[in-house]
Amino acid sequence: MEIMLLDAVFSQFITGSAFDSYTTLNYGHINDTYLVKTENGTQFVLQRINNNVFKEAEMLIKNKVQVSLHIQQKLANFSKSYIYQHVLSFVKTKSGNYYYVDTENCFWNLSYYIEESITYLKVPNSEIAYQAGLATADFLSMTADLSLNSIYTILPDFHSIDARYKQFLSALNIASSDKKSEASSLINFIYKQQSNMRILDFALANKEVPLRLTHNDTKISNILFDKKGMAICLIDTDTVMPGILHYDYADAIRTICNTADEDEADLSKVKFDLGYFKSYTLGFSQKIKENCTLEEVNLLPKSLQVLPFIMGLRFLTDYLNDDIYYKTKYSKHNFDRAANQFTLVKEIQNNFAEIKAYITEVYSS
Repeated sequence: MEIMLLDAVFSQFITGSAFDSYTTLNYGHINDTYLVKTENGTQFVLQRINNNVFKEAEMLIKNKVQVSLHIQQKLANFSKSYIYQHVLSFVKTKSGNYYYVDTENCFWNLSYYIEESITYLKVPNSEIAYQAGLATADFLSMTADLSLNSIYTILPDFHSIDARYKQFLSALNIASSDKKSEASSLINFIYKQQSNMRILDFALANKEVPLRLTHNDTKISNILFDKKGMAICLIDTDTVMPGILHYDYADAIRTICNTADEDEADLSKVKFDLGYFKSYTLGFSQKIKENCTLEEVNLLPKSLQVLPFIMGLRFLTDYLNDDIYYKTKYSKHNFDRAANQFTLVKEIQNNFAEIKAYITEVYSS
C-alpha cells in the first residue's frame, strides 16, 4: 500500500522519470521522508508534512522554497546540475505548485537528492565540527539580504522560554500522578532554571539583537557533507523563520558537543566536548563575525545553555502529554531525552568559564 501511495504522489511532480523504488529515511522526529529512486537513476527526497504539528503546511513549503531559490540565485553562474547538488532544490508539480495535497489533505514536497552526500548523527572528528560551523554561518550569510516580510512565521515563539514554559505548566496540570512523581527531579530542575533561561527572550523583546532569517533546527543531522568531509549545505528547512543567530549557533552545538546520543539514558555518558565546541565556534566565526553586533557576541556563551534547556522542556512536556508531538520508540523515550538535555545544560554550566573565554578570544582576534 505504501509503495502505491508514494508512486501516486510522486507522479504528480515534474521529474522527467517514473517511480522505481523507495527507502524510508528515519532521521526526523516529525515528518515522513522517503528517498525515491526513478527508472533513469535520478533520486529525489519525497516528504509528507506532519499537519498535526505544522498547521500551515502550505506556507511552510513556500518558505523553504523561497529560501532555496534565494540561495540558488547566489550561485547563478553555475550550472543547474551543480546547483541541484549543492543547494536544496525543490520540484514543481504538474499544477505549477511546489507541493501536492493528497486526498487526506496531507501536503507533500519533492526535492533533488544530493548524490553521495553524507549525514552524521554524531560528529566523528573536529574537522567535521569546524565544517558544520562554516555551513551554519554560510546559510545565515547567504540569506541575510532576504526580506523577512516575505517569510511566514510557521511556529510562533518556537524558541521562546516563556511560551515553552507555559506549555509545560499546562501539560503538568493534566499529567498523571505517576508521571509527575517519576519526573519530579526534572520538574524541579525546570522550576529552578527557567528564570535564568529567558536571556534570549529578553534581548529579542527589547530589540537588543537584530532579527535574521534563521534555520531554527541546525542539529548535525541537518547538515550535508561530501565524502571528503566538506560541508555542502543545510537541509530540513521546515522551520526557516525570523529569529536570532543564537538559535542556529547554539542548537548546532547542542548536538555536536554532546558526547552521548540525544536519547542516551545513561547520563554519566553525557559530557560537553570542549574540543568540538572550539572547532565549531571557529568555523562559525569565520563567516559571521564581521557582521555580528557586540551584543550578539556577548550573548553567544549564555545561549549555549538556552537551546538544550528548551529541548529538554519540550521533550518533558511531550512526555507529560503522553507523547503527542515527537515520534517515540518506547514509553519513556521523551523522558530520557529530557533528562539527557538537562544534563547537557549542567555540563555547559560547569564549563562556562572556558566557553566564554574562547568565544571572547575568537571574536576579538
